[in-house]
Amino acid sequence: MLDLSPLGLMEPPFSLSPDPRYFYVSLQHKATLAKATYAIEERQGLSVIFGDVGVGKTTVARRLYQIYRDRQAYYTAYIPTPLYPSDFQFLKDICAEFGLNRKRSKLQQLAAFEDFLINAYSDDKNVLLIIDEGQGLIGPQFELIRQLLNFETNTQKLIQIVLIGQNELRNKLRLKRALASRVATRSTLEPLHFEDTRSMINFRVMVAGRHSTPLFTEQALIAIYNYSKGMPRDICVVGLNTLPLAVLNRVSIVDETIVEQAIEELR
Repeated sequence: MLDLSPLGLMEPPFSLSPDPRYFYVSLQHKATLAKATYAIEERQGLSVIFGDVGVGKTTVARRLYQIYRDRQAYYTAYIPTPLYPSDFQFLKDICAEFGLNRKRSKLQQLAAFEDFLINAYSDDKNVLLIIDEGQGLIGPQFELIRQLLNFETNTQKLIQIVLIGQNELRNKLRLKRALASRVATRSTLEPLHFEDTRSMINFRVMVAGRHSTPLFTEQALIAIYNYSKGMPRDICVVGLNTLPLAVLNRVSIVDETIVEQAIEELR
């Protein structure tokens, strides 16, 4: 393992795994989370979050899951990759995530899930389902989501669903008008601006243990931004590749030369 202590780091700050500790909350992330949490807590049903590859959708999904999984008033489930051959299999896995037994037919499974939702509502519990990579869903599975949203009182939904996916999901929803009409909130995650790119990098470096001085010069940050175009995943890829070069060159601050060298190796 690379010794990062010469850089003042206790651990790698640019891991590509969506660790919630390293989640930098930009203004657009705050707005997205605020919309979703409003819909969840007001029991409005369906929230949808769109975004291109690498903008941090999975990090947002896991952040939402982290917020609600330990709250006593919530039953929370997270499905990271909904690749199922049928809507029945999708339903069975949703039920399993909430601790329900699998049934032999879709009707029996829906009935069991409805009972679960009604009992949760009677106990003043809110049921939250977070689905990531929603662009992987197929026709009957969108219809299943619509069916689940039919479980409601006169004023509130018995299940709250946050559906997160790439921009392909937007196109699929356009063809599912019955479901699209039920969307309570919509958000789109965009690439970061330069200021947020700088803040994200400095935040990750601080979480990793370096608190005194910035790890990257301003020109190095500009070079990272110009290459990544503000895409969080690409920002982390460049940052990850600069660290061994910095250690090899025995520097304590990463300048533009090292960043350009890392970018050249990536190309």
